[in-house]
Amino acid sequence: MVNEVIDINEAVRAYIAQIEGLRAEIGRLDATIATLRQSLATLKSLKTLGEGKTVLVPVGSIAQVEMKVEKMDKVVVSVGQNISAELEYEEALKYIEDEIKKLLTFRLVLEQAIAELYAKIEDLIAEAQQTSEEEKAEEEENEEKAE
Repeated sequence: MVNEVIDINEAVRAYIAQIEGLRAEIGRLDATIATLRQSLATLKSLKTLGEGKTVLVPVGSIAQVEMKVEKMDKVVVSVGQNISAELEYEEALKYIEDEIKKLLTFRLVLEQAIAELYAKIEDLIAEAQQTSEEEKAEEEENEEKAE
């Protein structure tokens, strides 16, 4: 019984560690999704402003420079590690939206994995409770026989 409880505790701890790792990954995905959504909003805002409007562009964390919006028909988009591609404006928006969809799909997979781990934890707890109840019943039966 004691070894069985220890094994169950270790399994529960392992599942909880996996859940924490998956939650951390979801947090990173959420940050990336937020960044991509902000990029979409910024591109759309710049397009709405139109050519010739003045905007402030950040240069590092403490400086900004004034620039005029020129043509918004081309956008340079990161398509991989240190690789960028020049895309048409609408194509760039679609590319970013597709990336968001992929990340949301992956996020859903991680959430499902977390739900499965919680189900495994619940199964282990139920198993431990059942074992405990069976042992109590066995002890009571042995006590009755001893009397």
